[in-house]
Amino acid sequence: MIKALANALHGRLARGPMWLARAYISAVSLISRNFLPQSLARRIHNSVCGYIYGRRWQAMDFAPREVQMAAHTTVAFVPHLDGFEAEALFSRRFDYEAPVMKWLEANLTSRYRQVIEIGANVGIYTVFFDALFKQAATAGDELPPRILSFEPSPKAYRRLLDNLAANEAQFVQSYQVAVGTESGFATFHEPVGHLTNGSFVREFSEIFGKNIVETIVVTLAAPALEQWLTPPRRTLMKIDVEGFEPELLTALRPVIERHHPDLLLEVLPFTVDALNRCPPPGGLRALSHHRPWNRSDAHPPGRQGSSGLAADLAAQPDAVATPLKSVELFELE
Repeated sequence: MIKALANALHGRLARGPMWLARAYISAVSLISRNFLPQSLARRIHNSVCGYIYGRRWQAMDFAPREVQMAAHTTVAFVPHLDGFEAEALFSRRFDYEAPVMKWLEANLTSRYRQVIEIGANVGIYTVFFDALFKQAATAGDELPPRILSFEPSPKAYRRLLDNLAANEAQFVQSYQVAVGTESGFATFHEPVGHLTNGSFVREFSEIFGKNIVETIVVTLAAPALEQWLTPPRRTLMKIDVEGFEPELLTALRPVIERHHPDLLLEVLPFTVDALNRCPPPGGLRALSHHRPWNRSDAHPPGRQGSSGLAADLAAQPDAVATPLKSVELFELE
C-alpha cells in the first residue's frame, strides 16, 4: 500500500511543475542521506527514480554529493535522476558494482600505474580510479599514475567532466572519442532514457528501448592506444562498450599481445558467447565469469573456475546491483 502510494506521488510530481519536484527531491535527499538507514534509503531511491516504471523527470541540476564506495573511498557525484549516480541523492553509500570496486580498492594502486578506460560513460569508475591513486600518491613519484578515459556520447561526456571537476581529479586525461576498429567517424546508437547503453551495435541498444538516437562520433583506431603503452607501464584496461567487445578485442589484439595489459570487461551473456567463439589474443585466458544478477536474487550465483584475480571477487555482497550484466576478468599467462 505504501509502495503504491509513493509511486503514485512520484509519478504525479514527475509530471508537475519543476519547482515543486525539485523542492520535494531536495527535501527527501536531505532526510534520506542524514537520517535513514541504508535499506530504506535504497527503497526511496528506487521509488523516486522509478526506472522499472519508465518514469521520466524533468532535467534538474543538483550540487555534487559525497558518497563512500567500497570500504573507505570517498568520491563525489553530480546526481541526475536518470542515471546510476542518482543514488548519491539519497544515500551516503554508493554500491554500484560493489564486488569489482572492492577488488579495485584493495589491488589497483599496488598492481597498476595506468588505467585505460574504454567506455567511461559518466565517470563512475573514472573518479573512483582517481581517488584510489590520490590516496596512494607520494610526492616526487618518478612515474605518476595515469587514467585515460574515452567516452563518445556527448551527454555522458558532459557528465563525466562535471564529475571530474566535482572530485578535482588529478590523474585523468579524458577524451570525447570512441575506441574502435579504425580512426574516423561512426554512428553511435543511444536508447532514449538509457544513457549507459549507447553502442555501435544498434541491436544491442534496442534491448533497452526502441527509441534510438543516432549520433556521429569521432573514433580512434584501437592500435593507436599503443602510444600510451610506451614506455611500459603496468596497465589495467577496463572495457565496457555495450556489445562491441568482440570487434574491439579483435582490433586490440596486436596491442594486447605486445604490451600485456590486464583486462576487465563488462558484458551481456550473448556477448560472452560471441567472445568465446573468437580465438583470444595470445596468452589470454578468462579467470572467471558470473551470470547477471540483481538484488532480487536470494543469494549471488556461484562462480566457475575462479582463481587468482577472480578469487578476490568471489565473496559477493547482497547489495550489489548489476542488472543484465556479467563480469569477465582476464590475465595474460
